[in-house]
Amino acid sequence: MARRQTDTTLMLFMATVLITLSHLDAFVPDPRIATGGAIGNSLFFFLSGYGLAMSLNAGPQGASQSLLDYLRKRVLRLYPAVVIVACAMLVTNRIAINGFTDFAEVFFWPTPFWFISAVMVFYVPIFFIARLQPSGIAMAMGLLLIPYVFFYSQLDLSEFVVEGPDRFKWINYFGITLLGCLVARAKVTPRLSSFTIAALFASLLLFLVTKLTVFRLDMGYLQFFMHVWLYPIVYFSYHVLSSEAVLSRLRNTPVFPAISLLAGLTLEIYLTQTAWIHWLEEQNLAYGYTLLLLIALVPLLVFSLITQWLSNRMNAGVSRLIHPAAA
Repeated sequence: MARRQTDTTLMLFMATVLITLSHLDAFVPDPRIATGGAIGNSLFFFLSGYGLAMSLNAGPQGASQSLLDYLRKRVLRLYPAVVIVACAMLVTNRIAINGFTDFAEVFFWPTPFWFISAVMVFYVPIFFIARLQPSGIAMAMGLLLIPYVFFYSQLDLSEFVVEGPDRFKWINYFGITLLGCLVARAKVTPRLSSFTIAALFASLLLFLVTKLTVFRLDMGYLQFFMHVWLYPIVYFSYHVLSSEAVLSRLRNTPVFPAISLLAGLTLEIYLTQTAWIHWLEEQNLAYGYTLLLLIALVPLLVFSLITQWLSNRMNAGVSRLIHPAAA
């Protein structure tokens, strides 16, 4: 009997909501409301690893896929939207190009979007690691502790740095991506239970308490716990948010089409908000918070839909150029 494909729509939706919320500190009454970015990022990277492992281990077609074909598919999925949003950022002076190096950094690598540069680096090792047995993937996750501990010891831990602008956080998000691979390879079926719900809320509470107290108690050296708690948060979110017990009920509600729409726009919203919301912040509009949120979110949805439509057209056009016989 074929294994039922796990529905990760609700997890993608939650990743989109949390990542967007974390960028809205200028549009809400209290900046502390605009939180959850690390959790949203973790859901995003987990689902990326999960989807890649499912694809790479999907019978003969996945097993026979070459590294070149694998990377081509990933690039065609990501880069049309990257190019579109980067062009919009150029037009609105969010970024500038003063030479070939700037051009390459904007349109190839690392791009103006840190998660794009991270995931592109992750793709090559994931191609090999995702095909290992679960024990091999777990071993790779364990080995990440070596660079994590080494570079953590070099950080200025008097400040909040584990989610800073540098690339230290990539080590953690690569581990989260491998967790997605591990769950896929171990064929873990999401199961809603009192335990998984309690474990999810407990890990969320531990994350919140750590975030609120570490620096108040002058214990910045313990901020690595904010990364530790992300692993149970993501794992138990998978059990709760991807369980058929939850989704079967949700699919019969009028809100599910909206959830599916936003889940399908995860990449485009992730990219577009970098251009739109940051540009809007600079305008310092003197409106009430309700109106500010509408001004921020409604155009964001429209721009994301347009970006997705254009990127799909670009993807189809490039595919026809690469494989004209298949067109």
